[in-house]
Amino acid sequence: HVAPKMIGQGIALLIFGMWCAASISGAGSVMTEAVFIFLLFGFVAVVGFAVYSYGLEQFKEPSKQPFVLKMKEKYGGMADPLRGLLIVTSSPFIAGFFLLAAIKQRFRKTEWVPITKKLSVSEQLLTLTKIGASLWTSMEMWAWTTILVYAEYWGLFFITCSVIISKFTVLILSVLIEGIEGLPIGTVSAIFFIVGFTMFMLPPVPGVPVYLSSGIILVAAGEDTLGILGSIVYAFVFCMVLKLMAVVGQMYCFGVPLGKYTSIRRAVGVNSSLVRVMKLVLSEPGLSMTKVTILVGGPDWPTSVMCGILHLNPVSILLGTLPVAFLILPTVLAGSFFYLADRSPVYAVLATVAAAVAALVQSGAMLVAAFYLDKATVAHASELEAMPYDEPVLAAENAQKERQRHFTTVTSWHVLPKLERGLLLSAVGLMVVSCYMVQLFNCFEPYELTSRVDEDLPGGHWYNLMTTEGFVACGIFVFSYALFWLYNKRAKKLAVSKTAVETLDSRPQGKTIQVHSQEEPLAL
Repeated sequence: HVAPKMIGQGIALLIFGMWCAASISGAGSVMTEAVFIFLLFGFVAVVGFAVYSYGLEQFKEPSKQPFVLKMKEKYGGMADPLRGLLIVTSSPFIAGFFLLAAIKQRFRKTEWVPITKKLSVSEQLLTLTKIGASLWTSMEMWAWTTILVYAEYWGLFFITCSVIISKFTVLILSVLIEGIEGLPIGTVSAIFFIVGFTMFMLPPVPGVPVYLSSGIILVAAGEDTLGILGSIVYAFVFCMVLKLMAVVGQMYCFGVPLGKYTSIRRAVGVNSSLVRVMKLVLSEPGLSMTKVTILVGGPDWPTSVMCGILHLNPVSILLGTLPVAFLILPTVLAGSFFYLADRSPVYAVLATVAAAVAALVQSGAMLVAAFYLDKATVAHASELEAMPYDEPVLAAENAQKERQRHFTTVTSWHVLPKLERGLLLSAVGLMVVSCYMVQLFNCFEPYELTSRVDEDLPGGHWYNLMTTEGFVACGIFVFSYALFWLYNKRAKKLAVSKTAVETLDSRPQGKTIQVHSQEEPLAL
């Protein structure tokens, strides 16, 4: 009874960890890559935990087993997204399992091998072992089209975190650090404020690399006039002001305007129980543990934009954001110690410790927020029932359900044409290859915020951040997404064409349609 909840919490922890690893990427490329590899195989370990907890025997008839029934009860609505996550992280291991099951069954059928199990007449007909065949049969019943689409999106999320955020955000900030070196602190502050605010306005960019950079840039610029301690305090205050102004900018430049569109409110799930309880918690005056952990631990851009979409009080949100100081301070210290690391090895150790503390604060805030949100759902049950729903969104959701039902029907795996199947399978297969290559091969040169393009990258060119393997992995990723885009385009066209056929077939017999003004009417 406890294991399903532990599995769900483990998956949430790994997803949060991926975001945190991308956030602290500027603190050290080796440490970040190690964290990403740990997270990738952590997803595999979750599957292993499920098998260890219940044994493979439990999967002979999955639909009748307590574990599977409990998982459906607790995470039924997330079944296909979780299966997509399983495919993109564990498909090589799943393929290996079925291959071993086939080899094992082949040996069992060979009577001259004395150590194998004697098979019954029904088992002799199986290509796989009994457990393998049961799992295969169960997986055949999955909504494979939907699952593979989710797998592609999970791969996109992983590459975004491990490459776009983790590598190129650091590269851009390091170029900025090098470019404004030696300028007066006032000029440096103005330039860095513009760049930092702009980066906060970009959806995938977290705040931590900006805080790290401030510890390097502002301490270096202010060391002569303010001293090291004074520069660190200045950088900390600067980041607090920048973060609070960025929250207001994200709310009113993105959240409030986007909230006017019903399609956007539907997409973010304003009528879901999670968003409704978040709205209740964030609307409370003052500070509460749940409110603070959501605003501090949540991803910067999505959290603030959601507050704008929900039209929450900006003063209350800014007040709840103030404890972000516990994240900003160790991050600024980490950047400052990285700048001072060449003066004493003690600073290098302190930089690593400070970066670890920052990662711990952010991941801890995320986990605490998830815990308290779960409790708040129960505590605010009566308020949630009395809370009105967004009626335009309800109407849009009902219409979307019907369209989605039709789209799912016409694109279900057993009726999907071979070309569309091939496109989707190829896209997901290439995405899996890209994700594993990025983590297991030497795809990027070691590069940190304190690195220099002309000194630390081959040839002094920024694009040499990627090695040959990196270009191959990114090329595979781009090709994968191109195939996925082509699949989506063809699937939508297929759905539209089948809708048109069904509309024509549903017309009453004997009706006539004027095809052209100069032609005879066509009787259907």
